[in-house]
Amino acid sequence: MRCSVYFPAVIAGLVGIDDVLAGNWTQLSAGPWSGREGLMVASTQGKLVLTGGGPSSGAGFLDEGWTSTDGGGWALAAKA
Repeated sequence: MRCSVYFPAVIAGLVGIDDVLAGNWTQLSAGPWSGREGLMVASTQGKLVLTGGGPSSGAGFLDEGWTSTDGGGWALAAKA
């Protein structure tokens, strides 16, 4: 199962939180990353940054990050 991008769109101001809370969702992207839970998303310097999380099985932690400028197209971030 892949994560769909909804809340990052709210953070980026692409959709309003009132629309989300009312159940008016628009899928922007299926996301190129593997299925996961517990991921984090932040908005900084005009980009959305998605990091971490782990598989739904609860085993381990994924040490990768993804960036997007529009919530639709995502690129794997270089590891530091």
